[in-house]
Amino acid sequence: MTINRRDLVKVVGASGAALAAGSAAAPGAYGQDGEVSELIIGKSAEAVGYDPALVTATSSFELLAVVYERLVSFDDDGQPQPELAESWENPDELTFIFTLREGVTFHDGKPLTADDVKFTFDRIKDEATASSWATQFEPVESIESDGERTVTFTLNAPYGPFLATLAALYASIVPKTEEPVDFTATMVGTNAFKLEEATADVETILTRHGSYWQPETPVLDQLTYRILPDEAGRLAAIRTGDVHLTTLADPVSVDAATSSDGVVVLEQETTDYYLLGLNCAEGPFANEQVRQAMSKAIDRQAVVDAVFLGKGQVTGPLVPTLGEWAQPIEQLPNYEVDLDGAMSLLEEAEQSDLTFTILVGQLYPEFVSIALVIQDQLREIGVTAELEQVEWGTFIDRWIARDFDAFVSFNGSGNDPDRALYPAFYTGASVNAFQYSNEEVDMLLDAGRNSNDRETRQGAYQNVEVAIADTAPAIFISTRVAHFVTRDNVAGFTPSSLQTWETLKNTSIS
Repeated sequence: MTINRRDLVKVVGASGAALAAGSAAAPGAYGQDGEVSELIIGKSAEAVGYDPALVTATSSFELLAVVYERLVSFDDDGQPQPELAESWENPDELTFIFTLREGVTFHDGKPLTADDVKFTFDRIKDEATASSWATQFEPVESIESDGERTVTFTLNAPYGPFLATLAALYASIVPKTEEPVDFTATMVGTNAFKLEEATADVETILTRHGSYWQPETPVLDQLTYRILPDEAGRLAAIRTGDVHLTTLADPVSVDAATSSDGVVVLEQETTDYYLLGLNCAEGPFANEQVRQAMSKAIDRQAVVDAVFLGKGQVTGPLVPTLGEWAQPIEQLPNYEVDLDGAMSLLEEAEQSDLTFTILVGQLYPEFVSIALVIQDQLREIGVTAELEQVEWGTFIDRWIARDFDAFVSFNGSGNDPDRALYPAFYTGASVNAFQYSNEEVDMLLDAGRNSNDRETRQGAYQNVEVAIADTAPAIFISTRVAHFVTRDNVAGFTPSSLQTWETLKNTSIS
């Protein structure tokens, strides 16, 4: 029998307490004369460090998005826009010259200069930093500063996604200071909000940056993040008005929020995707045939239907929300469910009685649900998948140490296929937790990265999608549909596929 949504609700129990939550009460008034305008956010997880050069967790990026800024940003149409860089020139394919915006100050009062920009990227590239994102800046040969407003990047090869890379949160500009700053424990940015105080696993408070270069921004005086790991608790808090904004993942919780008085649910397709990651360096999944068998045995649409009630699109290595970059699912190998083919591959690999463990961070109930459905499906081919549910900090530590057979999580694709694939699947790349190495994939990723011609890049990435799907270092499941839930007195919060938390600068509460 195949596990379905009803079974999942019984097993996981993700929403029972949530549905028992009381009806909404009117939230307190904010923004009145003489009163601090405060938005209270129910946050699912504590940040795992603050350093833009090091963090990979969504729980950290949520804060970085409103504390730090980049040289450029990308709009919803995928076009670069000025941010800290007022303008830029690209006189040849290896040179980018940026002119910084005047009147920008860091939260400590220090003016932004080109030296800060040079320091930021030299620091990412420095091996001593051990940046999670160093791979993305390998094409940068040198960075030169005039000490004031002009910074010049010289590349060692054409780099098609360079502007997209500079727009990523890990490319946030940090200050060069006389005394070293521990950016893992504090934040010093230029954005609309600054870190006021933080109590681990309890609350983080950000307050208005009074010298922000956009004088009418932010609208709010304070953002208060309350750490509420339990989704049922977040649902109860938004319904009673104890928080004004939160996120939900379980469809049953979302339905409960939708029917609650004074609550607004915003649904947004993202460029994130859920996956079953496999350890390609050791254990059973070092054998490509075993990985291919997993891909043939897992019914991705059935996972979407059971876990997310059909919301989300089955995805390949590039999500369909990236538009024309993505290869149609029908063109990808090992995607059609083929149980006989899967069992044949396992028999050839002498793994017909395969048993392995799926590492799951129990903070995210949908991860547990995905793992349960996969566990049930694999029984059909005689494979035993055991779930190991751990606390989120333990999951991150195990992920960094590559200490797993397999894991369920979601990855971000960013705004360019290079960001989606290169750091995760290039041999030895900085966030290649799969420890995957494939010469053809490396060659194709280099071809996509080292070209400024969109047609050339698109062809390379469509070919690399086929190669990755064929060798199956991960089982790509579906896009992630995000659900943001607000009180009905919250205005201006407008999530998008690329930028969501940045809109808190323009959010107000009445």
